[in-house]
Amino acid sequence: MEEHDLLATSWTWTGSEPVRERIRAVTRAGFAGLSLSLDDLHEARATTGLAELRRMLDDAGVVWVQLGTLGGWWSTTTRSDQEADRGVVLEAAATLRAWQVVVRADHAVPAVSLGTMAEAWDRLAVQAEGVGARLVLEPEPWSNLGTAERAARFVAAGHPNGGLLLDAMHSLRGGSTLASIAQGVSPAVLAAVELTDGLLHTPSGMTLADESRDGRYLPGTGAWDLPGFVRTVRGLGFDEPWGVEVRTPALRAMPIADALRTAAAATRAVLDAADAHGGPPAPAMPTSTAPTSAVDYEQPRRPVVPGVALPRRTGPATSAYRGAHD
Repeated sequence: MEEHDLLATSWTWTGSEPVRERIRAVTRAGFAGLSLSLDDLHEARATTGLAELRRMLDDAGVVWVQLGTLGGWWSTTTRSDQEADRGVVLEAAATLRAWQVVVRADHAVPAVSLGTMAEAWDRLAVQAEGVGARLVLEPEPWSNLGTAERAARFVAAGHPNGGLLLDAMHSLRGGSTLASIAQGVSPAVLAAVELTDGLLHTPSGMTLADESRDGRYLPGTGAWDLPGFVRTVRGLGFDEPWGVEVRTPALRAMPIADALRTAAAATRAVLDAADAHGGPPAPAMPTSTAPTSAVDYEQPRRPVVPGVALPRRTGPATSAYRGAHD
């Protein structure tokens, strides 16, 4: 099977251990990249510094660095927290040589107009380009860009440094199908993919946002056709790295090193299944005649012909019987 680059999203590698230990656990589990949340970035900037964080990533062998998720970037009013988030993301993108900056759409009611968002999107895409990163939108079902297809049209109409992130849970819970994704997403805008699995229906008592936080099952352990999802995005030209976003109470209870190894192995199994689809069938297993057990052996019976006496049995059992009774 092919080798694949995996990227651990921030939820997949979150934990209480020091960040240096968690980064090492990510690469030791077989991941080539990771995503740093806004909280990670603010903490690093206030403590070790972003330059030291870059050294941690280099020492661990991290190849792909993704940042986010940034919200409120379309706001026309200046808010100190939004300015701080935007500032740390752009500074970190430059210092950490980030590959992508991920943003979300508006989930307020009423939501901001798409026209206002489009202007802000283009400005932020230019800023991200200036620090060497691509701006990537992750559509969520409860936002004003709630489907993969609608978000893809929004991105395609904007700055060429913009891209789309397809999260399996958000895409499928948003009502998309593999066919609609293949038809409604332009290959030019597809920039990132995240794999997760889920149940056939959102669990009772959970909102979609609740499920997104606590119902992200290991790839291959849920009800979705993830190998088909992988083949669909490959058909759109996506290759590497494969984001892994898993989060359940059981996984959070595991030691982080064990949880990361489990997530990597499960994801690779799904990718292997996608690789094998349409390939030559596996060779048949060799076969041989099973040995006959003396206990199970039964001498074949001869057909009975009327008027013809059968020969007497002269085996050991027969001889012993005759010796005892003759």
